[in-house]
Amino acid sequence: MVVLVRSRELAIPRWWIWSVRLAWREARPVVQVVFLLRLLAGVCLAGTAADEVPAARVATGALAWLATTWAIYLLNGVADVVEDRANGLARPIARGDLDPDTATRVVWLLAAAGLVLGAAVSVTMLVIVALMLAVGWAYSMGPRPLKRTMAGFAIAVIALGLLTYLAGWAVAGVSVLPGPVLLFGAMMSLWMGFAGSTKDLADAVGDRLAGRRTLPVLLGEQPARVVMAVAASLVGWAFVACASASGYLLPVAIVVAVGSVALALVALGSAGTGGRSTKRRPYQVFMTTQYAAHLTLFTCLQFA
Repeated sequence: MVVLVRSRELAIPRWWIWSVRLAWREARPVVQVVFLLRLLAGVCLAGTAADEVPAARVATGALAWLATTWAIYLLNGVADVVEDRANGLARPIARGDLDPDTATRVVWLLAAAGLVLGAAVSVTMLVIVALMLAVGWAYSMGPRPLKRTMAGFAIAVIALGLLTYLAGWAVAGVSVLPGPVLLFGAMMSLWMGFAGSTKDLADAVGDRLAGRRTLPVLLGEQPARVVMAVAASLVGWAFVACASASGYLLPVAIVVAVGSVALALVALGSAGTGGRSTKRRPYQVFMTTQYAAHLTLFTCLQFA
């Protein structure tokens, strides 16, 4: 009897750890990392107006934001199970490895952790975390989920980006929102909203089945590619124009502009056609550009 009890006691933590690991994979780690980079960019840009931001405050803010974005993307996985299965995605919920009810419980725990840790940073951070969770819920689970329309997608994604950079400002503890945070945050959030729509190129089958009105569903694949290429290019070159007077933001803007050119070439060329893996290449260029832009920013700030 003692052996059985011990086995059960050991089995429960192992099952829970395994569920959390699957929940992490469902939340797309590559996306979670870039959200942390956005937060840290906001901290660094706002921190230049402060003497020093305590490391403990930054760590608490980062954990709060990780819990928040993890909850949002895990909830999205629960909501997108029909589309993900139709598109043949190998995510844990779509495969049946992670039960949606278990995932939902993890979402609640993460959301609570985000709010508690946000409150530990400041009231402003708590409010931003709450707004972030509200937008994430409206995107995936609202009475009329924002993800169902292109306009709703753009609004939600841009809002999630802006709130992330504002969270970085809140972590820095600066009373006035510095111009560089606003400029960089606005342009990178627009990049998320417009260039990020390239993910829909590979998901048209499931999106159509789920009743989502994305650009490929509404316009067809080739016209959607043209619109996405133009939109990404507009953001990239508008960033260059806006950052032309800024010493350390101009190199970042150039990186985004170059990324927009690469995205347009891939989206309009043969490299972006074919099977699902090749249709994801424009989105991969979008993600690579985000990483490159933030790493360039951190490098420029070291020499500013």
